[in-house]
Amino acid sequence: MHSVTPAYVWCCVFLCWSVSACDIVGARSQGDINIGGIFPVHRQVENLEIRAKPDPLTCKQFDVQRFIWLQAMIHTIERINTSPLLPGIKLGYEIYDTCTDGAKAVTAAMKLLSKANTSEDCLKVHCNYTDYQPKVKAVVGEIYSELSIPTARLFNVVLMPQISPASSAAILSDKVRFASFLRTVPSDIHQTKALARFVRNSRWNWIGIIATDDDYGKSAMSDFISNAQDLDICFGFQELISTFAADDSNVEAIQAMVSKIETIPNVNVIVLFAKPAIVIKLLEEIIKRNITRTWLASDGWSISKAIATMQNIEKVGNIFGFSFKNGNIPGFAEHLRNLRSEPGAFNKFIEKYKKLRSTCSKEYLNYTKTFNGSLKDHPLPDSLKLVSPLACSKTKDSSADFDDDYLVQNIEPAGTYATYLAIQSIAHALRNLLKCKEGACQKSLNFAPWQLLEALKMVNFTEARRVFYFDKSGDSINGYDLIQWKMDKGTILFKIIGEYNLLDKQIYIYDNAIRNITEAVFSNCSRSCQPGERKNSNSSHTCCYECVSCAEGYYSMGWDMNNCLKCSDDQWSDAGSSKCNDRTIEYFRWNDGFAIVLTVFACFGVILVIAIAITFRNKLSTPVVKSIGGPFCYVILLSLILSFVSIGFFIGEPTSYGCYIRQPLFGISFTICVSWILIKSFKIILAFKFDPVDRETMMSLYRPVAILVICNIIQVIICTLWLTFNGPRSVKSYARPKIILLKCEEGSNVAFGVMLGYIAVLAMFCFLLAFMGRKLPDIYNEARFITFSMLIYLIVWISFVPVYVNTDDQYLPAVEVVAILASNYGILCCHFFPKCYMICFKKDACTREGIERYMREHNNHHDLVGFSQGSTFSESLWSAPAPSSVNISKCGHSPTFTQSFVRNRRKSW
Repeated sequence: MHSVTPAYVWCCVFLCWSVSACDIVGARSQGDINIGGIFPVHRQVENLEIRAKPDPLTCKQFDVQRFIWLQAMIHTIERINTSPLLPGIKLGYEIYDTCTDGAKAVTAAMKLLSKANTSEDCLKVHCNYTDYQPKVKAVVGEIYSELSIPTARLFNVVLMPQISPASSAAILSDKVRFASFLRTVPSDIHQTKALARFVRNSRWNWIGIIATDDDYGKSAMSDFISNAQDLDICFGFQELISTFAADDSNVEAIQAMVSKIETIPNVNVIVLFAKPAIVIKLLEEIIKRNITRTWLASDGWSISKAIATMQNIEKVGNIFGFSFKNGNIPGFAEHLRNLRSEPGAFNKFIEKYKKLRSTCSKEYLNYTKTFNGSLKDHPLPDSLKLVSPLACSKTKDSSADFDDDYLVQNIEPAGTYATYLAIQSIAHALRNLLKCKEGACQKSLNFAPWQLLEALKMVNFTEARRVFYFDKSGDSINGYDLIQWKMDKGTILFKIIGEYNLLDKQIYIYDNAIRNITEAVFSNCSRSCQPGERKNSNSSHTCCYECVSCAEGYYSMGWDMNNCLKCSDDQWSDAGSSKCNDRTIEYFRWNDGFAIVLTVFACFGVILVIAIAITFRNKLSTPVVKSIGGPFCYVILLSLILSFVSIGFFIGEPTSYGCYIRQPLFGISFTICVSWILIKSFKIILAFKFDPVDRETMMSLYRPVAILVICNIIQVIICTLWLTFNGPRSVKSYARPKIILLKCEEGSNVAFGVMLGYIAVLAMFCFLLAFMGRKLPDIYNEARFITFSMLIYLIVWISFVPVYVNTDDQYLPAVEVVAILASNYGILCCHFFPKCYMICFKKDACTREGIERYMREHNNHHDLVGFSQGSTFSESLWSAPAPSSVNISKCGHSPTFTQSFVRNRRKSW
């Protein structure tokens, strides 16, 4: 078996990527510890779309803003070198221009990874980079995420710390794939959440989104769509735009994009994730077509001076955006006014800038000549903006100094401050790693980049009263400033109107007037549903819907509610309500007019019963009182009083005790009355039953006390079972809108029906027995009164059933009260009032002597009439008319007295 070790060692040791063929470094200053920098100082690479062979790349379109960022790095390093932060240590730098191109960025990364202190400018491939010493210890850059991603993969090989001041793609937070990548700005995860929250707070739900067709744009679009959909935001369109759209050759792609923006209805808010160069091309076409929209800018262009100085930029509409938190860099403005390279350093970028600034081109002369005196209305194109107005006023051989405030005026505070923080974090990490104290550092400078990376993860320092550190994902914990583009005297100002806090994920607005601006913009597929309405979607887009009023009993408090909320049981709302109101509590109140009338009748009934009892007190031995039971009549009168008293439990606010007692109280008390009437009916039939056999049988069954007790025991058992297993109780009824009806629920309706049905059965027996005695003599009318009273009862309670079943309001108890009153007064009128009448107004006729006198007169009357038609004795006896002035029944004769009367008549015949 052949060993593979020699080949493996050769592969790991002798393979070298040479990058020394072309010196592409843009700025360099040698120090004890060097920091690398990669910045897109130019915006494009020439002829990249027609490149056919790997020849050197030529950059074009000098980017002043990125040049300023680069100067922020140099200035911060120079300040640290003159500060006591790293005593005895000089920081150097080596900076490359990526020209906003991936290939140039990778080449720069390879240069920075090449080994230090060697004549070979190459990157060797090793199996173990633990002790590897590249020419720089850390790298600041890149700006764009799509360039930071490939360079981060290279730096990850040796765990070289890479700190970006602007790359915010969410994917770069993945420490498995990008272990050595850090950044002084938050992840796009937070930016997209902030943008989605701003859209939601502005009540927009139908928007468009445009992003560049690269890793940064795709990641930002994906995250934003996810966050927006969680907040019920929909998209009229989602478009990716080519990263080469800034080239003049791709104008058709820009035009097609703008045409789509123009044609889709109601999409008046557009979120744009793109580089400034692409944004400029897009907005130029927007201005040309006179299209006005509200634009939400990503951090990539939210404070871009290049875009802000575009001609007629105010015509594109409102522009809002989120930018990284910024601060002041001490001495930086003065550094820009006096651009110089320090001794021993070189900076090609400064030379390029000054050359562009001092060149008086024919194009510039022609443009200024055409719009002489009106450059305010016709700003210079990007290619001429760098030319100083002094350039064409000097002679060719004059050494003019073009140091002025042009760079200061074009500072983007967020980007330059983030670059400043990147260098500061490296310096503080070095101080901790090298154990620097007052005057000196204790450790050797021969440390590997991965050791500095560990120190960077632990760095924590205060800058401008804000604590700075990297979180576990290597991201900054600083939030975002909410920016509004505001025109002031012909110049766009970046006004900070709020901020987004990463910790609580909320937007805080400083100027409430902004709400008026956002509310004036309508960017919704449908109108917003007001409180009291809900969304009814008939589209695949949840944001396209109709607004439907909430039904009765439901409400919606907020805007654009998906569903109406149900009011609590104690509340109610009308259709289309935004809140619930307390229901009105109703029950059969004591102060109700109907209740007062019923109460008066009940009280009057009690008074009548008491008056009857008083009337009977001194007449207990008279035939009148004896005919209704003598002393036993007080039991009947007491039961009537209880029946009247039970009415009080049907009126007023229902209580558990009142509901529990009212039905059994009436049922048992009235059963006593009906049982008494049953006994009277039975006695009537027994008194006039002349057949000896039938009479003896009936006499054996006639046990008044036993009948009364048994009848009432049965009712007591019914009520006891009812109360035990499912008795009445007080409940709240919500069946009626806006009302809480307090009522007594009868529990078992079957038991309630059985209780009333049992009384009805007894009443039916009374009625039948009394009906059997309908042919009794006219002088004995008790059967007729029983028949009439029971007929009243049956009619009342038969009518009660349908009325009770179909009534469900506060007057339900009144239905039963009326039935009880009618039943009670029926008994009083038919059974007690005639007796009282005789006692009070027919005193002579109701004595024994008066009765015997009446009998003789009655007998003489029958003697005169005779029986010429051969009638039987009994027929002639009962068919004779009784005198209208005297009636046996009215005197209250008992059946026993009547039977004695019959026997006397038989003897006389």
